[in-house]
Parts: sequence; C-alpha cells; structure tokens
Amino acid sequence: MKARQWTLLGALGLTLAATWWASQVEDDGRAEADVARVAEPVTRAPRTPAAAQRAPTTTAAGAGELAIVREPWPADAATLLQPPLAAQAQLRAAPTVASPVAPPLPFTFIGSIERGGRRTVMLMEGDQLHLVGVRERIGDRYRVERVTPTQIEFTYLPMQQRQVLETGQD
Repeated sequence: MKARQWTLLGALGLTLAATWWASQVEDDGRAEADVARVAEPVTRAPRTPAAAQRAPTTTAAGAGELAIVREPWPADAATLLQPPLAAQAQLRAAPTVASPVAPPLPFTFIGSIERGGRRTVMLMEGDQLHLVGVRERIGDRYRVERVTPTQIEFTYLPMQQRQVLETGQD
C-alpha cells in the first residue's frame, strides 16, 4: 500500500475510535442524569401571574438547585393554532367565486405577410399551421380581432374574452 492509503486508513481508525469513546462518555452522562432525576422529583405549586414575573427560586429538595419555571398551558389551548376570529368571520362572510378565465393561447407566432394592403399572420398550433387575417376564425374557439406589427388580438369565443399574443416584432 502507498503512504497516502496508510494515512487514510489511520485517519479512519482514529475517527472510529473517537466515535466509540464519545458514545461511551455520553452513555455515562445520561445514566447519571437519569438517576438524579428519579432520586429528586421536583414538586411545584401552581403559579400566579405575579409569581411568574419573579426570578426562579430554589426548591426544597436541594439547596442551590434552580427550578425551571414554565407558564401553564393557556385555557384556550383548543383554539391556539386557529386563525383569529375576525379572519374566520371574513372568510365565512365573503366567499370568493373565481370568474372563469380563458385558457392560455395555444398559438406561436411564426411570421406575417402583407398582400394587397391586408396583413396575414402565420400561427402554429402544435403541428398545425394557420394562415389568418382580421375577422377570421380559427376553429370554433378563436377569432382574430386585430393585427398590428407588435401584437395579435384574439377573442376566445366560448367566453367572449379578449386575449393578446405579442409578436416580438418592431
């Protein structure tokens, strides 16, 4: 084996030994803490709001030990994670109904041709090429309303909604 491989093998061995040693130290510490907790249970009296503002006091079980003070669980714990009542009332009072929206335009602008003062645009819809002018229909769904050098305006016929396709030309 090469020197680099021996070095990596040694580092691996040291890492494994350190991991084993750390787990043994943690296990010993946990066992002592468990014994201490079982041997000296902490008893607490119900706290008043005035007592909650004071600094932690020592317990009768052991002089010099600090008791950890925790506020009691709120009386309205069932509603703790719910939105405020005002927000709930607004949600109930004003149900929003989304108005139907036309689907996005399925066309891709390819180019335009001007013949006899009339502009005809070339649009791709999937694999199909459409050559259309103003006031012409594309199937039963769309009608071309206006063609300018920068955009094409359509009407989605089932909902009578206007949509615009940018051509990207100047």
